[in-house]
Parts: sequence; structure tokens; C-alpha cells
Amino acid sequence: MQAEDEDNTLLMATHTEVAVAMPAEDTANPYTPTTGEQVFLNEERAHVELRKSESDTDTAWYLDTGASNHMTGEASVFAELNKVSGTVRFGDGSLVDICGRGTVMFAMDGGRHRALTNVYWIPRIKTNIISIGQLDEIGCPTYVENGMMTIRDRQKKLIAKAPRMRNRLYMVHLHIEKPVCLAAHMGEDAWIWHARFGHQSFESLEKLARKDMVRGLPMINHVEQLCEACLAGKHRRAPFPQVAKYRATEPLELVHGDLCGPISPPTPGGKRCFLLVDDYSRYMWIVLLRTKDEAPEAIRRFQAGAEVESRHTLRVFRTDRGGEFTATEFAD
Repeated sequence: MQAEDEDNTLLMATHTEVAVAMPAEDTANPYTPTTGEQVFLNEERAHVELRKSESDTDTAWYLDTGASNHMTGEASVFAELNKVSGTVRFGDGSLVDICGRGTVMFAMDGGRHRALTNVYWIPRIKTNIISIGQLDEIGCPTYVENGMMTIRDRQKKLIAKAPRMRNRLYMVHLHIEKPVCLAAHMGEDAWIWHARFGHQSFESLEKLARKDMVRGLPMINHVEQLCEACLAGKHRRAPFPQVAKYRATEPLELVHGDLCGPISPPTPGGKRCFLLVDDYSRYMWIVLLRTKDEAPEAIRRFQAGAEVESRHTLRVFRTDRGGEFTATEFAD
């Protein structure tokens, strides 16, 4: 990579099958996530090369105008990686599993750190792809002139230059980096002041010192780098969906259950409220319990009565995996 001069409350739920047996989980595949987001991508304009073996790798990154997402097959390049599941279909018709999504950090000339975010980890692909469309979406424009593609950031500072290859593709070699461990660099003045100012960028610290805006702040002359806390601080939480991805199509196909209490004002007997909601009809049941250990028997009574009344079978009972729902009595 080349650079210019330096001057310029999570809600979680699991399904517990009541009446329908589910297939056993495949424990032989270590890349199969048991929880996490599901994504399904259609990269019909992207033509990638699939691996023929584990050692079949390519360290180059290709700048692609047809790809909709950044993609790589190497897990080792990620500075941060989250598990997601799903599949992606490419232009040649191949359907490949997606196993993760994260951030790839690289260093430019001079040691400055940059982060490539929302990169999908697809173990079967050999080609590393940088999506031009995804760069443009976050405000990083690209220009092509005289056989050279340049990428700039939001401040129009140069990030990378990619020459045109003989096959008319634009390719760069990223110098992959890992976040700096702040504890290991606390003896250096630049990192001490970086921590004191709440992980302020080194460029801003240099500006504060140059304009004498902070008493006692020495002149900071340090390349822009990211520590582990900086990387974590840049994470963002995806918004909760406005519409559920799945809704039941018949009564008792999916029932939500939760145990709340003691509540205020309490019932005369100080009982807890066990709330159940049918996903299809949104019909609600309230069962009063003296203690949490009464939940399994209350569910059995509810299931028997609701199935007789609705003439449907309870298929899936969704809970928050509280202790009252994971007890041996409930599993039986």
C-alpha cells in the first residue's frame, strides 16, 4: 500500500423443539456457528476462484467493481471476526458457505493503520476481493487514470494505488497488521497520552500539542495506529429489525414464553407471572406461579389445554434460555 506525506440490551432467543424432532447438530464442522446472524448473498457479477486444497491461497487483493461485498478465504487476516452463517452464490453458479464477517487491518507506507470493515470470511474461495461499491458506500472514492486506480478516504487522503495488470485487473498487496496491545506500549509517551485522552487519534494529539491547546502535552509525532480498545470502540450494533424475519402461519406453530416477577404491585400470594404469546394470533396466556420450579408443569398444562382448544399441535416453544427453562424437568 502507498500513502501520501503525513502533512497532508441484547435480546437472545433459542428454539426448543417440543413435538417435532430436529436433526442432530454436525459437530464435525468447526466452522459451523451455532448462533449468530444469517446472511444470503447473490454475487452474480463476481467471478471468483475456488480453492482446490487448503494450501491453495492467493495473498493479493483484487479491486472489483462487480462485487457487492469485501470477501476473503483467509481467517488469519482478520483483526476481529464474528460468526455469521449463510451462503453466497457467484456468477458461475457455485454456492458457497459464509462462516464469518469482520475487520481486516492493514498498514500503509509509514506505518499508518487502516481498517477494512464488513469483510466476509468464505473459507472455500481463493480470491481476496475488495468491493469498489462498498468503498464508495462509506465515502471512499476511487479514480482510474492512465492504468492506475487510486483509493482515497473521506478527507481525500490517499489510501492505496493499484496498477492495472496484464489481465486488466487492478490488484494490491495489503500489509496485514494486528491491533497494537496498549499495555505493552504504556512506556511510550505517545501511547500514554493516547490513553489519557480516551484513545484520541495521534493526528489530533499532534494538533493539540502544535497549537499549545493543552498544558504539559509534549509534541506527539507518531504514525496513526489502532490499539485493541480503538478497534472495539469502532464497533456498531446493527439496528433491531422492524419486521420479523419469520412469522408463524398457523396457531401454536411458534409460542413465545417468559417468566417475569416478582412484580410490583405483587399479587396477594406474591406469585410470578408466566406469560405465553402465540406468534400467529398474538393471543396471550398468563399463568401465575409460586416459584420458578413450577414452570415445567405449567407448560405441560398449557400445552394440553391449548392443543385441545385450537386443534393444533404445539411445534416450537421459544424462551430466553433462563434457568427455569433449561432444567432437567423441562427437558423431560
